[in-house]
Amino acid sequence: MNHYPKKKFGQNFLRDKNLLEKIVIKSHIEGKNVIEIGPGQGALTQFLAQYAKHLTAYEIDEQLKPFLLQYDAKDNVDIKYEDFIKVDLPEGDFHVVANLPYYITTPILFKLLETNSIKTASLMIQKEVCDRLLATPNQKAYNAISIIVQYYAKAYRMMNVNRKLFFPVPRVDSAVLRIEKYDKRILNGESEKTFFVIVKAAFKQKRKTLANNLHQVMGIEKDEVIKFLEAQGLTDKIRAEQIDMNTFIKLAEVWPYDN
Repeated sequence: MNHYPKKKFGQNFLRDKNLLEKIVIKSHIEGKNVIEIGPGQGALTQFLAQYAKHLTAYEIDEQLKPFLLQYDAKDNVDIKYEDFIKVDLPEGDFHVVANLPYYITTPILFKLLETNSIKTASLMIQKEVCDRLLATPNQKAYNAISIIVQYYAKAYRMMNVNRKLFFPVPRVDSAVLRIEKYDKRILNGESEKTFFVIVKAAFKQKRKTLANNLHQVMGIEKDEVIKFLEAQGLTDKIRAEQIDMNTFIKLAEVWPYDN
């Protein structure tokens, strides 16, 4: 069977069996219900099927059916030819292991974070994106998504993966990001919504101060914003990249304005 990877689906196939099994073992999915996003030709699927209690794999490219039939025939595997972004995930506890298409990493990541039934995820993504998601204050890569990921979950790098292990060879190296979501989040309801609004507004233009970004994005008088920040011990010169997640949480808890 021949199937040349399709650029429109961001297909880059990883075929190093030792590495693939290592990823599965380090994901601790034994006896658990697992979701795979974009199984491709089944290189990772073969190991997930061995270790998982049940595997549901979502594949957008129906031309890959001939490669996946052997796995779909297994009692504990269900291959669905659907767009993962558009599906409603069932209730329960699920663990994701996937080699994500680069072009759609962020939407998938947010869906995983916001879906309560997803408990953990091991995701092959661009190394540069992994660096950004794990960045901390005063690092160049630190941004709103860094904070949001770290708010939802304990996140760490499982391993780096050289680009030469993929076919076709992409332009960048990859990394496996491990996400272990917290059972209970620090904020809830309106406070949590406010937290996300503030974080996203704070990084709207990285070169601007926090006060300027909040003023321009949220339409609050600059003097009022500065007065609020100073009351929380922050100067009018501070930038979002200098502020840690806990400080943003404290700002959300005492935020006096409508969003």
